Amino acid sequence: MMSNLIQTLEATAACGAEGLTDEARETLATALHTLQCPNGGFAGLDGRSDMYYSFFTWLALRALGVTFERERLCTYAAATLCAAGGIDTRCAEILLVCEGRRSRAAGWMTVADALLRGEMRAMYGSFLLALQADALLPHGVPRWAARCAQRRVAQRDWERLPTPQLAAGRVLATLAGESDASKTSELEGRRQVSGGFASSVGAPPDLLATAVARFALWHGNIARDPHATRADLAFTESCWLEDGLFGASPTALRGDAEHTFYGLLALGTCR
Repeated sequence: MMSNLIQTLEATAACGAEGLTDEARETLATALHTLQCPNGGFAGLDGRSDMYYSFFTWLALRALGVTFERERLCTYAAATLCAAGGIDTRCAEILLVCEGRRSRAAGWMTVADALLRGEMRAMYGSFLLALQADALLPHGVPRWAARCAQRRVAQRDWERLPTPQLAAGRVLATLAGESDASKTSELEGRRQVSGGFASSVGAPPDLLATAVARFALWHGNIARDPHATRADLAFTESCWLEDGLFGASPTALRGDAEHTFYGLLALGTCR
């Protein structure tokens, strides 16, 4: 059995976008478009082109179903491959493969190189490699490959992991066809009564933790509590800021592309 993880992520975010009014979608799209830099990339927090934030802008624009300067972005991503490493390389590879600008053979070479360098020993590295492999395979990541990724991640004290890493582990377990009650229970424990999920025990809720935790539980077919969903929806909506983008929390000074995609993803899990 195979799972199309990246397609599921995009479809969930698109569902979140579809639930918005036309005016709201236009506001988000306009705010995202203004982040594009002369070299084709999209700005990160420092105002300069950043492959990581370009990746999330790309995902958000695709979820919104709006046009963007695809050629310029792909040119920037291709140039990034020559100088980047780690997470930026994974983001550029996924974008270029999905846009049909990177051969599958070349993509698999970078996956093999990442495996040799031990990137799958880290939880987030394993998750991004799974996303890249998912983009390279026509029917998604085979269950046996997801199980291999699970085994490569060192055993951890799950209660000490930040919620995004814990959620990534829960998604990998779902891809592997495994029911992991410990990760599910720990994730549920990060939910705040007032809405949203916290990145760690005792911390206030934030949008990244909320989006990835809800997606991991939803992707794992964990039963949803209607009251908790309404509270999470209210929290997510409160993170949409005056600059037209979603921010890390309702008190964030400004929004960014990464949290805008996570806002759409969280909304999609609440529909």
